[in-house]
Amino acid sequence: MRKLACLVTAFVVFILQGSVLPFLFGGVTQPNLIFLFVVLMSLHHGKKVAIYTALLGGFAQDVVLGNFFGIHLLPYLIIACIASYIGQYIEEEQWLLTLLVVLAATFLDLVLTCLVLLVSGQYINIIAYLVEFSVPMLIYHGILALPVNHLVWKLRRKEMYYSFADFR
Repeated sequence: MRKLACLVTAFVVFILQGSVLPFLFGGVTQPNLIFLFVVLMSLHHGKKVAIYTALLGGFAQDVVLGNFFGIHLLPYLIIACIASYIGQYIEEEQWLLTLLVVLAATFLDLVLTCLVLLVSGQYINIIAYLVEFSVPMLIYHGILALPVNHLVWKLRRKEMYYSFADFR
């Protein structure tokens, strides 16, 4: 049941990111729900789920929603590995720590995306890119992090807390 719920949630996030958010946010910057979903799934569901979510989210965003392959995939994989390591030490009640991790991951994503663009030969003004995109993205992700965190935490299986199944 949890796998089906995760897949349905991923599909809804993809539809929201691809069609609803561009309609609501007409400008250049908009919240990245796929990225939030990748980071929070990585924090709360472990490394295996983190890698799968980062691959699926990065690939979908690069191929379907983007125009340059790898610009999201590589940063998502790196951030998912880091977030899954940090997530071992985060509990549900530590919402402020979760918020800070999401904000740090957002800034790291912008820096890694900038590096991917530079390595690929694209001309980019690093300071202008980071200033123009980091402030709105940090605000958007700061506002959306806790509601999305609540949703992702509900998708977590109770058996993950223990090394054995709950026999009640």
